[in-house]
Amino acid sequence: MSRTKLIFAGLLAVLAMSVVATASTSTPASASGSCKSLGTPGYCVEGAPLVSASEEAAGTSGSAILKASIGGTTAEIKCASGKSTGFIEGGVAGTVGKSKTKITFETCKLLAPANCKLTSAEETKIKTTELIGELQYTGGKILDKLEPKTGAAFATIGIEGGSLCGIGEVEKPEAFNITGSQLCEVDSSKTEAETEAEKHKLICKAAGSANLMIGSNPVEITDETMAVELSGAKAHDHWSVKET
Repeated sequence: MSRTKLIFAGLLAVLAMSVVATASTSTPASASGSCKSLGTPGYCVEGAPLVSASEEAAGTSGSAILKASIGGTTAEIKCASGKSTGFIEGGVAGTVGKSKTKITFETCKLLAPANCKLTSAEETKIKTTELIGELQYTGGKILDKLEPKTGAAFATIGIEGGSLCGIGEVEKPEAFNITGSQLCEVDSSKTEAETEAEKHKLICKAAGSANLMIGSNPVEITDETMAVELSGAKAHDHWSVKET
């Protein structure tokens, strides 16, 4: 089977076009302490580390394009918009920051191959499973590793169309599971990620897709336009990700 390539142009993006927050746990973010002394990458709000707390997250996204070679056939899907919901989390001081996010891509259309289509449900929405995010520091960059729960798919795409399509059957779609994890950079530099600001970028490149697969075929995700901001009770608050 040929190498599978999948490009989400804005897919995760703006997935986070705002991974955002309102306080959601009984234990608030720490009001004291320096984010610079955490020793591992973690979330900071207005200069204080997010410790033993979780913040509700919601986001919106722009258009997304998915491209994949499946069984020798190239497929392309375009979704007009999307949204995300979830949480950003902080454990005890000195532990890495984590998140939980579900992404929904809306108003989707299969552009190629000819004579193929998505299911009616997926033309309305394509959803990821809950993705667990974990910050890490590698090669001078602060990264966010996005991964589904053990045994779950990253996302599933169903295509139907029969012999003229070459994928699935009419009204009997064939499902393709995307599995594994994606590494995304937090901003273009460590210095930028550590700077308190209302918004930060989540930059997902093909180089971070080494562990993403459809079956035994590698998958690539490219999205360099995600913008993340706090909202709800934390709207307009400045935040950062710091590592020392």
